[in-house]
Amino acid sequence: MLGLLAIAICVAIWNGWFWREDLLLYDAALPRGPAPKDIVIVAIDDASVREIGRWPWRRATHATLLDRLRAAAVKAVALDLVLTEPDQIAAGDDAILAASMASGPPTVLPLIVDWQHPATGLHEVLPIAPLAAAAAGLAHAHLEIDKDGIARSVFLREGIGTPNRSHLALSLLESVHAPGIQSLPGERGPGEPAPHDVWTRDYHILIPFLGPTGQFRQFSYVDVLRGRIAASELRDKWVLVGATAQGLGDAYPTPRSGEGIAMPGIEITANVLNALQSNHAIHALSRGWSIVVALLPLIGAFIGFLRLSPRSTLPLVAALWVATLVGSLIALRLGFWWWSPATALIALSLAYPLWSWRRLEATQVYLDEELTRLNREPLPLTTIATVPYAKMAVTDGLQARIDRVRDATARLRDLRRLLGETIAALPDAILLVDRDHRIVLANPSAHRLFEVTPGLELEGQAIDALVAPLLAESGSTYQALAATAPASIEIRHPSGRDLMLRAAPFHDDSGVRVGTVIDIVDVSALKSAARERDDTIRFLSHDLRSPSSSLLGLAQLLRDPQRALAPAEAALRIEALAGRTLALADGFIALARAQFIEPNRFDDLDLRDALQDAIDEVWAAAEAKHVKIEVRLTAAIASVRGDRQMLGRALINLLNNAVKYSNVGAAVKVSIQRRGDAWVVDVEDQGPGIAHEQQGLLFQRFRRAVHHGSADPGGVGLGLAFVRLVAQKHGGRVEVRSDAGCGSTFSLCVPAAG
Repeated sequence: MLGLLAIAICVAIWNGWFWREDLLLYDAALPRGPAPKDIVIVAIDDASVREIGRWPWRRATHATLLDRLRAAAVKAVALDLVLTEPDQIAAGDDAILAASMASGPPTVLPLIVDWQHPATGLHEVLPIAPLAAAAAGLAHAHLEIDKDGIARSVFLREGIGTPNRSHLALSLLESVHAPGIQSLPGERGPGEPAPHDVWTRDYHILIPFLGPTGQFRQFSYVDVLRGRIAASELRDKWVLVGATAQGLGDAYPTPRSGEGIAMPGIEITANVLNALQSNHAIHALSRGWSIVVALLPLIGAFIGFLRLSPRSTLPLVAALWVATLVGSLIALRLGFWWWSPATALIALSLAYPLWSWRRLEATQVYLDEELTRLNREPLPLTTIATVPYAKMAVTDGLQARIDRVRDATARLRDLRRLLGETIAALPDAILLVDRDHRIVLANPSAHRLFEVTPGLELEGQAIDALVAPLLAESGSTYQALAATAPASIEIRHPSGRDLMLRAAPFHDDSGVRVGTVIDIVDVSALKSAARERDDTIRFLSHDLRSPSSSLLGLAQLLRDPQRALAPAEAALRIEALAGRTLALADGFIALARAQFIEPNRFDDLDLRDALQDAIDEVWAAAEAKHVKIEVRLTAAIASVRGDRQMLGRALINLLNNAVKYSNVGAAVKVSIQRRGDAWVVDVEDQGPGIAHEQQGLLFQRFRRAVHHGSADPGGVGLGLAFVRLVAQKHGGRVEVRSDAGCGSTFSLCVPAAG
C-alpha cells in the first residue's frame, strides 16, 4: 500500500496533476508586508491625462519630468514607456529627451519582442537610436502567466539565443550597483546554447507580492511634473514611471487580485524590484526535491500505523497533515522557499481510510461480540424488542450490524430518557458530580436554583466554585462534604432562602465510587412555618398572657377591701390592660390576614383616599396630644393597584407611630408624591429619632426601638412588621431615614398603576 501511494505521489508531482490546488495554496499562503520607502511609482494616471492632455504626450514632457527627478536627486529611473518610434508630435523632442536621459539620473528603458515579424521572424524591437544610446540599460518587462491566467513569476534574464537581457527591475539595480551584483536568485534554465531564433529564459523566481494594488507609494505624473511634490519625497529613491490610467497601461491578475482589481505592470515591476533589493525572491522547489519532501510525511504515517494503536493513528495523521501544511507555510514565509503540499496532503488523506479498510474485519468481529453482550443486558421500561442476530438478514453483513447497533442504542436512549425524565421531574435541585468534581447532569430545578442564564448549562462546570458561596457561611467545603458522604448540611441561599444540601456517593458495577449525587432541598417554607410557630407560641405564652395575668391579679386585689384600689385608678388600670390585650390580638390578626393577600384580587384605587382614611382614623389621637398633622399632596390622583383596607391600615400604623413618638404640640408632616415608577407616602415626625444600629430591627415582629431618656409610649412591636408585609405584597417597600434626636421619616413606596 505504501509503495502504491509513493508511486502515485511521484507521478502526480512530475505531471502536475494538482496544479490548481498547488496554486490556490500558494496564493493563500503568500505573505504580506509593508512596501519599502525607497521605491516610488510615478503613475501616468487618469488625473494626469485630464490635466496634460490626450495620450501620447510630447517627449519633451518626459524630459521635463526627468529634469525634475534629477533635481530631486533620485537614485535611478525605470521609464516603462514604449519609445520604439520617433516622436510624431514634435520632431526635436527625441533629442531633448535623450539629452535629459544622458544628464541623469540613470534611466532604464524597456524593449519589446516581435515574435512573428513577417520578414525577420523573432527579433527585438529597441527604443529609437538616440534614446537607446542615452539609456543606462535596455531591459525586458515580461511576466510568466500560469495556467489559470494569473501572473506569479518572472525570469530575470531573457534573450534571443542567449538570455542576455535583464528584467526591467534588475536592470534598474544594475544601472547603479552593477559591480555588486554577482549572483542572481531563481531556478536556472537548461544552460545549453540555443538557436538564434529561439527566445531563452533563465533565473526564474516567484514574485513575493506585498499586497493588493496600491501597496507602493505613488505620485501622480502631473504632480511631479508641475513641482507639486517636494524634492525630499523623491530624494535617494528608486523611481518607476509607468501607466496606470484606464486603457493606457498593461494590467494583470495576480494572487492579490481577489482583494481588488488587476495590478498595473509598473507595480508588478516594483514588487520584483523589492524582491531583488531585499533578497526575498521566492524560490520554487524542483520536482525532484518536491517528491522527496512529499514522501516523508507518508512514510511517517505508515510507521505510526505499524507501531501505534488504532486510536492514536487518526491524531497522528491529522498532526502530519497539519505539520505538512504548516511546514510549507513556514518555509515560504521565513525561508522564501515554496513547496506545494497539495499532493502530500491528498496522499495523507487517502492513507488513513486505506489502512482502516485493512482493519475493518477485525473491528467487525469485536463489534459483534460486544453487541451480543449488550443485548443480553436487561433494561427496564424499554419499548425496543431485541432481534436475535440469527434472525437478521444475512445477505448484507453491514446492514445486519447497523440494525443491531440501532437496536442497542435505542434501548440505551430509552434508559437515558427514563433516567433524565425522572431526575428532571424531581422538585429538588439534583446534581451528579464525577470524580473530577465536575457536574455531569443537572435537572431544571438546579438551573433555577443557581440562576443559570438561558442558553448556558451547568454541565461541565466545577462543583467547588458553584456551591462555595452557599457553603461559605457554614465554614464547610464540597470536598469535606463529599469525603464524609452520605452527609447533609443546612445552608442559606444569598436570596435568604433556607436550603438543605445532601451528598450521597454512587458506584459503578464493580463497586468503585465514580461520583457523588448532590440533592439541594428548599426548606424555606418549613423554616418559615417553624418561625411562625415560635412567634405564635411566644405571643400566646408571653405577650398575650402577660396582660391577662395582670388583669387576673388586679381582679384578686379588688376582692380584698383593705388592698383594693380606688375605683377610678382600678378602672384606668383595667382599661390599659384590656387595651393592650386588644392591641396584641388586633395586630396579630392583621398580620395573619396580610400574609394571605392575593395580588390577583387587587383593585385600582387612589392612594390619596387610603391616606385620607388613615388621617381620619388618627385625628382624634393627634388632637388629644395637640399634635398637628400637616398634609401636602403634589398630584391630582395617585393611582395604584392594591387592597385599600390593607394599605389604609399600614398608613394608620405609620401615622400612629408618628403621633405617639412626637412631643406635645409638635407637627407630623405627611406627603404623597411620584418618584420614578412608584407613589411614595412620607410620614415625618419630630420625635426622638432612632439610632442607626436599631433601624434594622424595626420591621421585625415583636421588636421595638428603645429611646433612652424618653417616656415609653407603648406598643407591641407588630405595627411596622405589618407595614413591611403589606408593602411587599403590593410589590413595594418601606424605608426609614432617622438619626438619634432628629426625628424620623418613614416612606411607604407602592408601584404606580399602568
